[in-house]
Amino acid sequence: MLDKVRAVTEKYIIPAQTNRLLIALSGGADSVCLLHVFLRLQGEYGLGVEALHLNHCLRADESDRDEGFVRALCGAVGIPLTVERAQVAALAEEAGESLEECARRIRYGFFEREAKSRGALVATGHNQDDNAETVILNLIRGTGLRGLCGIPRSRGIFVRPLLSLSRPEIEAYCHENGLKYVTDSSNASHDFTRNRIRHRIMPLLRAENPRFLERTAGMAERLRDDADFLDGLAEEALQSIGRDKGFDREAFLALPPAISLRVLMRILKGAGLSAGRDTVLSLAGMIRAGEGARSLGGDISLKSGKKSFRLIKKEKPQPFFSVDITVDELLAGGCRELYSGKIVSFSTRKHKVSKNMPEILKKGFTCAIDCDRISKIVTFRGRLPADRLRLNGRGCSKTLKNIFQEAGISPAGRTRLAVVADELGIIAVEGIGVCERAAISPETGRALILYFPEGRNAQ
Repeated sequence: MLDKVRAVTEKYIIPAQTNRLLIALSGGADSVCLLHVFLRLQGEYGLGVEALHLNHCLRADESDRDEGFVRALCGAVGIPLTVERAQVAALAEEAGESLEECARRIRYGFFEREAKSRGALVATGHNQDDNAETVILNLIRGTGLRGLCGIPRSRGIFVRPLLSLSRPEIEAYCHENGLKYVTDSSNASHDFTRNRIRHRIMPLLRAENPRFLERTAGMAERLRDDADFLDGLAEEALQSIGRDKGFDREAFLALPPAISLRVLMRILKGAGLSAGRDTVLSLAGMIRAGEGARSLGGDISLKSGKKSFRLIKKEKPQPFFSVDITVDELLAGGCRELYSGKIVSFSTRKHKVSKNMPEILKKGFTCAIDCDRISKIVTFRGRLPADRLRLNGRGCSKTLKNIFQEAGISPAGRTRLAVVADELGIIAVEGIGVCERAAISPETGRALILYFPEGRNAQ
């Protein structure tokens, strides 16, 4: 057993460059065995071992018994213990989750917070039986290749040093070393899917093949290699089809299905979304059709056209803002924040001797204004209902609403654009242009250059 755990330690824990290991300690045989093994190995590898325990408060006095056992154990062996209590039943009902789902979410959230605060890894007591049960559970639910890979030996901050050991081996180790542990009575209940698999299905499979656990573990390792290879190809393909405003539809359709569906899942994951296979297949069908849009939740939708497809996030309107800046400050140069994430920078140029003014004006979110045609205080603000703009060279004025509509700027995007005005009215509008009265001309001596770096956020 020690040699198997040493192999995991040297492959996954030591390269992580941390000397702190947190043991997820439930008080059961697996976690007690895990703790005992690393107490024996910590000096060998220079590890600082601590323990974490989450009291789910699901089994009344028994949950408190487990917490008390863990506290006594850690006190006896002299290692730090962090305990957190969670009313999982109430939280599950509030979130509309099953007890299993909610307990797992709360437990792993606790582990991740503690690991992050310490710069540590978390070791869990998952074993070979757990791995086989997970494979069967995923198979029953209808899984893809990654689901058949079972429990990964290492993922992020989590490492499973006992994954090559069966439950009987672990219990035998506890017996040989005189280790006491507690038994969760809910493990005998058939109310939970995993328990039904453990007590009803697994014995039948082991009867057919006594080496079922070992064979399943070997299969999972081989399939994980295949899945990693395909994921690598998908990442390369994703980089190749990316475009400035989305993804090349024809290049996507040319990919083999095994890669294209993985690409689509990576696109969704990159936006913080998750989707089942049916959803991904439906999205792929929409992309093949070359038209359509589908909401994915979180104000994000996927839209497909003939040439490309992309994720679109619905913008929230920006509350009205108003910032006054004196002309003297503008002429001195610098920048100011208009609202969170939005700034304007300003500088001046001698118009008559500036050779690069045409290039400056090509920038869509740069405005060049005649300094001598504006008043002493300039206001940078949001749009007002009555705003009108007489663009230079157009010969007529229009409402900003009409101008924004013609430019294809979304209602939320319009609230993020800065209207520049003085006491006589609008001087310029970010991303649109300068009004006729303030535009530079051959007679302009000094030009005020306004640049809005975040202007392209408007959709």
